[in-house]
Formats: sequence, C-alpha cells, structure tokens
Amino acid sequence: MKYFYIVSSFVGFIPFIIGSLNFNKLDKNLKIIFYLVLIDCVFNLLMIYYGLMFNKNVWLGHFYTILEFFFIAFFFYACFEREVFKRVVISLKIIFIIVVTFNKIFLETFDKIDNYTLTIGSILLLIMSSMFLVEYLTKNLIINLKDYKFILTVGFMIYFGGDLFIFALSNDIIGIWIIHNIFNILLMIIYALVFLWQN
Repeated sequence: MKYFYIVSSFVGFIPFIIGSLNFNKLDKNLKIIFYLVLIDCVFNLLMIYYGLMFNKNVWLGHFYTILEFFFIAFFFYACFEREVFKRVVISLKIIFIIVVTFNKIFLETFDKIDNYTLTIGSILLLIMSSMFLVEYLTKNLIINLKDYKFILTVGFMIYFGGDLFIFALSNDIIGIWIIHNIFNILLMIIYALVFLWQN
C-alpha cells in the first residue's frame, strides 16, 4: 500500500508538467487549479520524504487540507457569475475557518489524520460544486465536454463525494486510504486533461 501511495503521489507531476508547458494558454481561473497542482506536488514530495526518513508525515496533511479547500473555493468564487452564489462561497469559507479553528483546538491532533476537517471541507466543496453545476446547466443547453469548468466540477464531485466516507473513517479502518489514492489518480488525470485541452 505504501508503494501505491508513492505512485499516486508522483502521478500529480503529470498535470504539473502539462500545465507548465501550456501555462500561457491557461485561462486565469484555470491557473488557480494549476497552482493547487503545484502545491500538491510540493506536499507530496515532503510527505514522501518525512514518511520515509522519519515515519511521521501526517501533520503535513493538516496544512494541505486547508490550502486545498481555499484554492478550490477561490476557483468556484471566480467562476460563479451570480452574485448570490459568490456570497454563499464567502459564507462557506467563514464556516470552514470556524470549523478548522475548533477542530485544531479541541478535536484533532497533528499525529493523526485531520478526518473532521477533511469531512467538513468535503461537504462544503460538494455544496459549491452542486451550486456551480446548477448555474452551469441553467445557462448552457448543450454541455461542452471539453469545458474545463464543467469537467473539473464533475471531477470534484466524484473525488470529494467518493472520499467523504473515507475521510470520516480514516482513523478507524486500516487500508481505507488505498481507495482515496484511486480517486486521487482519477482527479490528477482530469487535471492533466483540462490542461492539455487548453492547447
């Protein structure tokens, strides 16, 4: 399982390379996702290093969870056209900040996976994804399967929807993270495709 995790981590470099080659052609909103992929690559390298050298890398995940949430939330905020949806995103960000602060003080320790924050963050991002899908489908009668906003939204719904119970049970069921790694590889493939299509 450890080696599968390492493979899953290095898959993230595929969209990073493709995104780097096509960076000047990426839409300004899509560049937000590129920066998230860059951060993902950096954190994966750090997690592999600390995992192999010190056998302690869980604490890094706490910081990545927060960064991932805000990058994706900012992406949706930039993509929304309706002002009411933008306000909802801001409200969900505030809720997330309150939840993270409470979790770090009372519930979560840095030597265990931040499953409470991961679960709440996934729920909030699923709400944003659903909102964007509603806005997109009411505006577009024909779905463009190469529209990165639509593809990424579907990808986020699959990733966070599939991972929701994994995050909730991550500290209780041994080996459950292999399913997360599969969802992670799928999301990286989606990132790679949307970066590639910009060419």
